[in-house]
Amino acid sequence: MPVHHHRHLAVLGHAHGVLNEFPRPRGGTTIRLPRIRGGRLHVLELPGQSVFAPRWLPASDPAAVRHIDGLYDAALLHAEPSAQERGALARLRDGFRLRCAQGGLTIGEALWQAADALHRELVPSLPELTLTSLTRSPVRRTLADALARLPGGLLPTLARWAEREGRHMWPLLAVATSAQGIPVRIRLHAHLIDLLDTGRLIPGSRLTALAETSLHLDGTTVRHFGNTYGHFDALSSLFAAPDAARIPACADDEDSWHYADLPHGGTSRYPLHLIELAACSTDAHTASEALIAASVTQGAPVQLELKGDLDATVRGGRARLLR
Repeated sequence: MPVHHHRHLAVLGHAHGVLNEFPRPRGGTTIRLPRIRGGRLHVLELPGQSVFAPRWLPASDPAAVRHIDGLYDAALLHAEPSAQERGALARLRDGFRLRCAQGGLTIGEALWQAADALHRELVPSLPELTLTSLTRSPVRRTLADALARLPGGLLPTLARWAEREGRHMWPLLAVATSAQGIPVRIRLHAHLIDLLDTGRLIPGSRLTALAETSLHLDGTTVRHFGNTYGHFDALSSLFAAPDAARIPACADDEDSWHYADLPHGGTSRYPLHLIELAACSTDAHTASEALIAASVTQGAPVQLELKGDLDATVRGGRARLLR
Protein backbone atom coordinates (compact mmCIF):
# COMPACT_ATOMS: atom_id res chain seq x y z
CA MET A 1 0.00 0.00 0.00
CA PRO A 2 1.70 3.22 -1.12
CA VAL A 3 0.13 5.22 1.73
CA HIS A 4 2.20 3.03 4.07
CA HIS A 5 5.39 4.68 2.75
CA HIS A 6 4.16 8.17 3.59
CA ARG A 7 2.67 7.17 6.96
CA HIS A 8 5.84 5.33 7.97
CA LEU A 9 7.87 8.50 7.57
CA ALA A 10 5.21 10.73 9.15
CA VAL A 11 4.79 8.56 12.25
CA LEU A 12 8.34 7.31 12.83
CA GLY A 13 10.35 10.12 11.25
CA HIS A 14 12.84 7.81 9.49
CA ALA A 15 12.98 5.40 6.54
CA HIS A 16 14.14 2.27 8.39
CA GLY A 17 11.81 -0.30 9.90
CA VAL A 18 11.09 -3.94 10.65
CA LEU A 19 9.22 -5.90 7.98
CA ASN A 20 6.08 -7.63 9.24
CA GLU A 21 6.43 -11.22 8.09
CA PHE A 22 3.70 -12.65 10.32
CA PRO A 23 1.32 -14.65 8.11
CA ARG A 24 -2.23 -13.48 7.58
CA PRO A 25 -5.16 -15.71 6.51
CA ARG A 26 -4.23 -17.30 3.19
CA GLY A 27 -0.79 -15.80 3.66
CA GLY A 28 -1.76 -12.47 2.09
CA THR A 29 -0.89 -14.07 -1.25
CA THR A 30 -4.29 -14.41 -2.92
CA ILE A 31 -4.21 -13.04 -6.48
CA ARG A 32 -7.41 -11.27 -7.50
CA LEU A 33 -8.46 -9.92 -10.89
CA PRO A 34 -11.08 -7.11 -11.02
CA ARG A 35 -13.51 -6.92 -13.92
CA ILE A 36 -16.06 -4.17 -14.64
CA ARG A 37 -19.06 -5.55 -16.50
CA GLY A 38 -22.51 -4.06 -16.85
CA GLY A 39 -21.55 -1.14 -14.62
CA ARG A 40 -20.66 -3.44 -11.70
CA LEU A 41 -17.36 -4.68 -10.30
CA HIS A 42 -16.70 -8.42 -10.32
CA VAL A 43 -13.61 -9.85 -8.61
CA LEU A 44 -12.14 -13.17 -9.67
CA GLU A 45 -9.92 -14.98 -7.15
CA LEU A 46 -7.39 -17.22 -8.82
CA PRO A 47 -7.28 -20.62 -7.13
CA GLY A 48 -4.26 -21.19 -4.94
CA GLN A 49 -3.04 -23.49 -2.20
CA SER A 50 -1.29 -20.96 0.08
CA VAL A 51 -2.78 -20.95 3.56
CA PHE A 52 0.42 -20.34 5.50
CA ALA A 53 3.14 -18.53 3.52
CA PRO A 54 6.58 -18.90 5.23
CA ARG A 55 7.74 -15.33 4.63
CA TRP A 56 10.27 -15.32 7.49
CA LEU A 57 12.30 -18.27 6.15
CA PRO A 58 15.60 -17.60 4.34
CA ALA A 59 15.27 -16.95 0.61
CA SER A 60 17.90 -19.65 0.17
CA ASP A 61 15.32 -22.26 1.23
CA PRO A 62 14.27 -24.02 -2.01
CA ALA A 63 10.92 -25.20 -0.64
CA ALA A 64 10.00 -21.72 0.58
CA VAL A 65 10.94 -20.19 -2.78
CA ARG A 66 8.88 -22.83 -4.61
CA HIS A 67 5.94 -22.03 -2.35
CA ILE A 68 5.84 -18.40 -3.57
CA ASP A 69 6.92 -19.21 -7.13
CA GLY A 70 4.05 -21.64 -7.40
CA LEU A 71 1.49 -18.92 -6.69
CA TYR A 72 2.70 -16.80 -9.59
CA ASP A 73 3.25 -19.75 -11.92
CA ALA A 74 -0.29 -21.01 -11.31
CA ALA A 75 -1.70 -17.52 -11.99
CA LEU A 76 0.28 -17.24 -15.21
CA LEU A 77 -1.05 -20.62 -16.40
CA HIS A 78 -4.65 -19.56 -15.69
CA ALA A 79 -6.71 -18.52 -18.71
CA GLU A 80 -8.23 -15.42 -17.13
CA PRO A 81 -5.36 -12.86 -16.75
CA SER A 82 -4.99 -10.33 -19.56
CA ALA A 83 -1.68 -9.78 -21.34
CA GLN A 84 -1.03 -6.72 -19.17
CA GLU A 85 -1.83 -8.65 -15.99
CA ARG A 86 0.44 -11.49 -17.07
CA GLY A 87 3.23 -8.98 -17.60
CA ALA A 88 2.79 -7.56 -14.10
CA LEU A 89 2.64 -11.01 -12.49
CA ALA A 90 5.72 -12.18 -14.40
CA ARG A 91 7.68 -9.07 -13.37
CA LEU A 92 6.87 -9.62 -9.71
CA ARG A 93 7.78 -13.31 -9.92
CA ASP A 94 11.02 -12.63 -11.77
CA GLY A 95 11.95 -9.80 -9.39
CA PHE A 96 11.32 -12.14 -6.46
CA ARG A 97 13.44 -14.91 -8.03
CA LEU A 98 16.30 -12.53 -8.76
CA ARG A 99 16.45 -11.31 -5.17
CA CYS A 100 16.29 -14.85 -3.82
CA ALA A 101 19.22 -15.82 -6.04
CA GLN A 102 21.29 -12.89 -4.77
CA GLY A 103 21.16 -14.35 -1.24
CA GLY A 104 21.14 -12.87 2.25
CA LEU A 105 17.40 -12.12 2.40
CA THR A 106 14.28 -13.74 3.78
CA ILE A 107 11.33 -14.71 1.58
CA GLY A 108 9.43 -11.69 2.92
CA GLU A 109 12.27 -9.30 2.17
CA ALA A 110 12.58 -10.60 -1.39
CA LEU A 111 8.83 -10.19 -1.94
CA TRP A 112 8.82 -6.71 -0.36
CA GLN A 113 11.74 -5.49 -2.45
CA ALA A 114 10.29 -6.82 -5.70
CA ALA A 115 6.89 -5.23 -5.06
CA ASP A 116 8.40 -1.99 -3.74
CA ALA A 117 10.62 -1.59 -6.81
CA LEU A 118 7.63 -1.98 -9.11
CA HIS A 119 5.50 0.37 -7.03
CA ARG A 120 8.09 3.14 -7.09
CA GLU A 121 8.56 2.67 -10.83
CA LEU A 122 4.84 3.22 -11.35
CA VAL A 123 4.67 6.02 -8.76
CA PRO A 124 8.09 7.73 -8.67
CA SER A 125 7.08 10.15 -5.90
CA LEU A 126 6.88 7.33 -3.33
CA PRO A 127 9.55 7.62 -0.61
CA GLU A 128 12.08 4.81 -0.44
CA LEU A 129 11.95 2.68 2.72
CA THR A 130 14.38 0.08 4.04
CA LEU A 131 12.52 -2.70 5.84
CA THR A 132 14.43 -5.58 7.44
CA SER A 133 13.14 -8.93 8.65
CA LEU A 134 12.90 -9.22 12.43
CA THR A 135 14.89 -12.45 12.10
CA ARG A 136 17.88 -10.36 11.00
CA SER A 137 17.23 -7.12 12.90
CA PRO A 138 18.85 -6.33 16.28
CA VAL A 139 15.37 -5.27 17.41
CA ARG A 140 14.62 -8.96 17.99
CA ARG A 141 17.05 -9.02 20.91
CA THR A 142 15.40 -5.95 22.44
CA LEU A 143 12.00 -7.67 22.26
CA ALA A 144 13.39 -10.97 23.59
CA ASP A 145 15.03 -9.21 26.53
CA ALA A 146 11.79 -7.34 27.29
CA LEU A 147 9.79 -10.59 27.32
CA ALA A 148 12.41 -12.21 29.58
CA ARG A 149 12.02 -9.32 32.06
CA LEU A 150 8.24 -9.18 31.95
CA PRO A 151 6.87 -8.58 35.49
CA GLY A 152 5.61 -11.89 36.82
CA GLY A 153 7.11 -13.89 33.96
CA LEU A 154 5.96 -14.51 30.40
CA LEU A 155 4.06 -17.78 30.78
CA PRO A 156 2.15 -16.76 33.93
CA THR A 157 1.23 -13.48 32.25
CA LEU A 158 -0.06 -15.27 29.14
CA ALA A 159 -2.03 -17.63 31.40
CA ARG A 160 -3.63 -14.70 33.28
CA TRP A 161 -4.43 -12.92 30.02
CA ALA A 162 -6.03 -16.06 28.59
CA GLU A 163 -8.08 -16.54 31.75
CA ARG A 164 -9.40 -12.98 31.53
CA GLU A 165 -10.54 -13.58 27.95
CA GLY A 166 -11.94 -17.03 28.71
CA ARG A 167 -9.44 -18.82 26.46
CA HIS A 168 -8.00 -22.29 26.98
CA MET A 169 -5.06 -21.69 24.63
CA TRP A 170 -3.57 -18.98 22.43
CA PRO A 171 -4.11 -20.43 18.92
CA LEU A 172 -1.31 -18.50 17.17
CA LEU A 173 1.09 -16.57 19.38
CA ALA A 174 3.95 -16.61 16.88
CA VAL A 175 5.49 -18.45 13.97
CA ALA A 176 8.96 -19.94 14.14
CA THR A 177 11.60 -22.04 12.42
CA SER A 178 12.46 -25.42 13.91
CA ALA A 179 16.05 -26.63 14.33
CA GLN A 180 15.49 -28.56 11.08
CA GLY A 181 14.47 -25.38 9.22
CA ILE A 182 10.76 -26.24 9.13
CA PRO A 183 8.16 -23.48 9.61
CA VAL A 184 5.98 -24.08 12.67
CA ARG A 185 3.07 -22.38 14.39
CA ILE A 186 3.61 -21.46 18.03
CA ARG A 187 0.66 -21.87 20.38
CA LEU A 188 2.39 -21.91 23.74
CA HIS A 189 6.06 -22.85 23.88
CA ALA A 190 8.47 -22.79 26.82
CA HIS A 191 11.35 -21.65 24.60
CA LEU A 192 9.63 -18.65 22.99
CA ILE A 193 12.27 -16.16 24.15
CA ASP A 194 15.24 -18.24 22.95
CA LEU A 195 13.63 -18.70 19.54
CA LEU A 196 13.06 -14.95 19.23
CA ASP A 197 16.55 -14.04 20.44
CA THR A 198 18.20 -16.32 17.87
CA GLY A 199 16.16 -15.00 14.95
CA ARG A 200 13.93 -18.04 14.52
CA LEU A 201 10.60 -16.58 15.66
CA ILE A 202 8.21 -13.88 14.44
CA PRO A 203 5.95 -12.77 17.33
CA GLY A 204 2.27 -12.13 16.81
CA SER A 205 0.54 -8.96 17.98
CA ARG A 206 0.04 -10.18 21.57
CA LEU A 207 3.68 -11.08 22.15
CA THR A 208 4.79 -7.83 20.53
CA ALA A 209 2.44 -5.86 22.79
CA LEU A 210 3.78 -7.73 25.84
CA ALA A 211 7.38 -6.89 24.92
CA GLU A 212 6.55 -3.25 24.24
CA THR A 213 4.67 -2.97 27.53
CA SER A 214 7.61 -4.50 29.40
CA LEU A 215 9.97 -1.96 27.80
CA HIS A 216 7.57 0.88 28.61
CA LEU A 217 7.33 -0.19 32.26
CA ASP A 218 11.15 -0.13 32.44
CA GLY A 219 11.17 3.49 31.25
CA THR A 220 12.13 2.83 27.62
CA THR A 221 10.45 5.11 25.07
CA VAL A 222 8.22 2.96 22.87
CA ARG A 223 6.36 4.00 19.72
CA HIS A 224 4.17 1.45 17.94
CA PHE A 225 3.54 1.62 14.18
CA GLY A 226 0.64 -0.63 13.25
CA ASN A 227 -2.59 -2.06 14.61
CA THR A 228 -2.81 -2.85 18.34
CA TYR A 229 -6.23 -4.56 18.50
CA GLY A 230 -6.77 -3.11 22.00
CA HIS A 231 -3.85 -5.08 23.45
CA PHE A 232 -2.31 -2.10 25.25
CA ASP A 233 -5.62 -1.43 26.99
CA ALA A 234 -5.84 -5.09 28.05
CA LEU A 235 -2.27 -5.10 29.36
CA SER A 236 -2.78 -1.80 31.17
CA SER A 237 -5.49 -3.53 33.21
CA LEU A 238 -3.59 -6.81 33.53
CA PHE A 239 -0.53 -5.09 35.02
CA ALA A 240 -2.51 -2.37 36.84
CA ALA A 241 -0.36 0.11 34.92
CA PRO A 242 -2.55 2.86 33.38
CA ASP A 243 0.43 4.37 31.52
CA ALA A 244 0.71 1.24 29.35
CA ALA A 245 -2.50 2.20 27.58
CA ARG A 246 -0.86 5.48 26.55
CA ILE A 247 2.04 4.01 24.55
CA PRO A 248 2.07 6.13 21.36
CA ALA A 249 0.43 4.07 18.64
CA CYS A 250 -1.64 4.50 15.51
CA ALA A 251 -5.30 3.73 15.94
CA ASP A 252 -6.20 0.42 14.32
CA ASP A 253 -6.05 0.66 10.52
CA GLU A 254 -4.76 4.24 10.65
CA ASP A 255 -1.12 3.24 10.23
CA SER A 256 -1.92 2.85 6.55
CA TRP A 257 -4.78 2.22 4.16
CA HIS A 258 -5.48 1.60 0.49
CA TYR A 259 -5.28 4.89 -1.36
CA ALA A 260 -8.23 4.23 -3.66
CA ASP A 261 -11.16 1.83 -3.74
CA LEU A 262 -14.11 0.93 -5.95
CA PRO A 263 -17.76 0.15 -5.14
CA HIS A 264 -18.24 -3.60 -4.83
CA GLY A 265 -21.55 -5.20 -4.01
CA GLY A 266 -24.07 -3.33 -1.89
CA THR A 267 -22.07 -1.31 0.66
CA SER A 268 -18.55 -2.78 0.44
CA ARG A 269 -15.50 -1.27 -1.27
CA TYR A 270 -12.74 -3.05 -3.20
CA PRO A 271 -9.18 -1.67 -2.81
CA LEU A 272 -6.86 -0.98 -5.73
CA HIS A 273 -3.80 -3.27 -5.58
CA LEU A 274 -0.31 -3.17 -7.08
CA ILE A 275 -0.86 -5.86 -9.73
CA GLU A 276 -4.02 -4.14 -10.91
CA LEU A 277 -2.34 -0.74 -11.21
CA ALA A 278 0.68 -2.28 -12.95
CA ALA A 279 -1.64 -3.68 -15.63
CA CYS A 280 -3.00 -0.18 -16.36
CA SER A 281 -1.67 2.44 -18.78
CA THR A 282 1.03 5.06 -18.16
CA ASP A 283 -1.72 7.67 -17.89
CA ALA A 284 -3.33 5.66 -15.09
CA HIS A 285 0.03 5.39 -13.31
CA THR A 286 0.30 9.18 -13.43
CA ALA A 287 -3.27 9.48 -12.18
CA SER A 288 -2.46 7.24 -9.21
CA GLU A 289 0.11 9.76 -7.90
CA ALA A 290 -2.67 12.34 -7.55
CA LEU A 291 -4.91 9.76 -5.88
CA ILE A 292 -2.20 8.83 -3.37
CA ALA A 293 -1.53 12.48 -2.53
CA ALA A 294 -5.24 13.14 -2.02
CA SER A 295 -5.63 10.02 0.13
CA VAL A 296 -2.73 11.01 2.39
CA THR A 297 -4.22 14.50 2.77
CA GLN A 298 -7.74 13.32 3.62
CA GLY A 299 -6.61 10.33 5.71
CA ALA A 300 -8.81 7.82 3.88
CA PRO A 301 -9.09 6.08 0.50
CA VAL A 302 -10.29 8.06 -2.49
CA GLN A 303 -13.56 6.51 -3.57
CA LEU A 304 -13.50 5.91 -7.32
CA GLU A 305 -16.51 5.83 -9.62
CA LEU A 306 -16.71 2.87 -12.00
CA LYS A 307 -16.01 3.64 -15.65
CA GLY A 308 -15.77 1.34 -18.67
CA ASP A 309 -12.74 -0.53 -17.33
CA LEU A 310 -10.20 -0.27 -14.52
CA ASP A 311 -7.86 1.99 -16.50
CA ALA A 312 -10.63 4.48 -17.21
CA THR A 313 -11.78 4.26 -13.60
CA VAL A 314 -8.33 5.22 -12.27
CA ARG A 315 -7.91 8.04 -14.80
CA GLY A 316 -11.43 9.28 -14.02
CA GLY A 317 -10.54 9.51 -10.34
CA ARG A 318 -7.71 11.91 -11.06
CA ALA A 319 -9.90 13.97 -13.39
CA ARG A 320 -12.49 14.29 -10.63
CA LEU A 321 -9.82 15.52 -8.19
CA LEU A 322 -8.68 18.20 -10.65
CA ARG A 323 -12.18 19.60 -11.19
